[in-house]
Amino acid sequence: MRYCTHCLYPETKPDLTFDDEGKCSACLAFEAREAIDWDARASDFKRIITWAKVNSRMRGSAYDCIVPVSGGKDSHHQVLIALENDLKVLAVTAETDHLSEIGRRNLDNIARLGVDHIEVKTNPVIRLRINRFTLETIGDISWAEHITIFSIPVQAAMMLRMRVTML
Repeated sequence: MRYCTHCLYPETKPDLTFDDEGKCSACLAFEAREAIDWDARASDFKRIITWAKVNSRMRGSAYDCIVPVSGGKDSHHQVLIALENDLKVLAVTAETDHLSEIGRRNLDNIARLGVDHIEVKTNPVIRLRINRFTLETIGDISWAEHITIFSIPVQAAMMLRMRVTML
């Protein structure tokens, strides 16, 4: 088994790649942060916020944005940043196969931040078949979760006739 020469992440972590020197993609992404123009990113974010507010209000939408939430720290941060910028937020969760008690508390906490929250549950019979198939064919039992995490928020936006832009 290979490990990152910098952080010792094992190659068994999903979607992890290594460069020629054996450094993992997570370490490379962390190092790349130094080259980011954070002021330009903040300006872009402000422009997107303005765009979202104008478009949602022109259409009479109840929401300015959809934030996909898993219940983790990133989800909380994204919702808080949206609220700090006076965005009307719809939080959307694609249910995972086995949600822990802590995960449930975290998702409930997101709703307590003052946003509407929709949780989408997939058909468990079909999900089991997909999990078995993807475990056997690509070695990833959670593939269906990965796909729904990205597709459910877009489907929600389309059902609400929201204009979609991905950040």
